[in-house]
Amino acid sequence: MNRKDAGFTLIEALITLSIAALFITLALPALDDLLQRQRTASALHQLSADFALARTRAIVGRRQVVVCPRAADDRCRDGGDWSQGWLVFVDGDGNRQPDAAKDVLRITSLPNGNGQLQLSSTRPFLRYQSDGRSAHSNLTVHVCATGQLRGQVVVNNHGRARSSRQGGQVPCPRG
Repeated sequence: MNRKDAGFTLIEALITLSIAALFITLALPALDDLLQRQRTASALHQLSADFALARTRAIVGRRQVVVCPRAADDRCRDGGDWSQGWLVFVDGDGNRQPDAAKDVLRITSLPNGNGQLQLSSTRPFLRYQSDGRSAHSNLTVHVCATGQLRGQVVVNNHGRARSSRQGGQVPCPRG
């Protein structure tokens, strides 16, 4: 048989597979880190955008608007765990729960690959007054992965939100 008609030998195929396995082994940790950074950036952006939506709707509608962690039944959950997503709704009666489907402005589910991100806040909800200020005190939502703080969204008393990413090895704060 002529060599140019023979194709790959077993040795050539094994060497090619070994080199491919080596490249994949080296690239997977970097890919996992990239995915983690993208999930964090997405969560920070979604939170900031929904806080801005709530503030704008409070000012334009001259009504209180609440952002809270979402429970399974699309109501506000108790506590500061935002990992299951959050609700933005008009709170006409001040009970901090959506009373009708028309009151809900947005329901956001976190694109959280296998629950890798944990979101927790210093307060159980954020309420915007009709003038755009947030009621009471600042709110900070911590975005954590594998027990490490990856970023934060902070809303001040004036209702303005800012986000930041965290570098280094900072443990995730409680609440």
